[in-house]
Amino acid sequence: MLKSIIFSSLLAVVCWAANDRSWTTEEGIKIEIIKKIGDSKCKIKSEPGDQLEQFYKLSDKEGKVIGSNFGQKPYTFTLGKGEVIHGMDIGMEGMCVGEQRKVIIPPEQGFDEDGEEVEGKGDTLYYFVELKSIFRPKPGDKWITEDGVHIHVTHEVEDCTEKATAGDTLHQQYTLYLEDGTFVDSSWSRNRPFIFKMGTGQVIKGMDIAMEGMCEGERRKVVIPPELAYGEKGRPPAIPGNSFLHFDLQLQKLVRPGKEEL
Repeated sequence: MLKSIIFSSLLAVVCWAANDRSWTTEEGIKIEIIKKIGDSKCKIKSEPGDQLEQFYKLSDKEGKVIGSNFGQKPYTFTLGKGEVIHGMDIGMEGMCVGEQRKVIIPPEQGFDEDGEEVEGKGDTLYYFVELKSIFRPKPGDKWITEDGVHIHVTHEVEDCTEKATAGDTLHQQYTLYLEDGTFVDSSWSRNRPFIFKMGTGQVIKGMDIAMEGMCEGERRKVVIPPELAYGEKGRPPAIPGNSFLHFDLQLQKLVRPGKEEL
């Protein structure tokens, strides 16, 4: 009897471990942990709102590699913001830095809400992913400028000695949404910053205002009214007329005039 109880207990532990490393979500996404990070090394786990750096390999059903960024720059996106296909937002949640997973995404989770093709209509997507880093912000102040630009510091930088002002060259990372949440564009998806000289008319007026006083590494959410953006005409087809522009911004690098850019 005692042996039977011990055997049953061991079997339960084995079954729990298997379920802990492999499961299917309510959306039909199959997830298997290939490389698990122990609790002592896993300080935080990815959650919506985190900015992630990801390595991925996409294969077909037979295992033939379709695309991969291993050995290259990691892909950067904010989890849960629709910057990747819905299935990937789900598949990357709850990961530790260094963790590797197999993520099998059914066709209905590989397309956006408009049904636009992402990787091939009707195809199941077979991913191998690794989480390289997690960035979790430290929120700061909120205010509205005299011009009507809404600014929220989503990650403040301590001991900042130089703040962005007219004449500085800024290396900016951004993600742009419309007021209804529609994704428009992101520099993160191109893995390179947008570079411009502040206060010289190289960007919309609202952007010069939004970046004023930023420190390297600082992040902001800003809302720019149409009169400081693209006005009544908009910028079709992506930006309709009279659009309020919602930006997630990061000042990646600030170069002051007279200083050599490294």
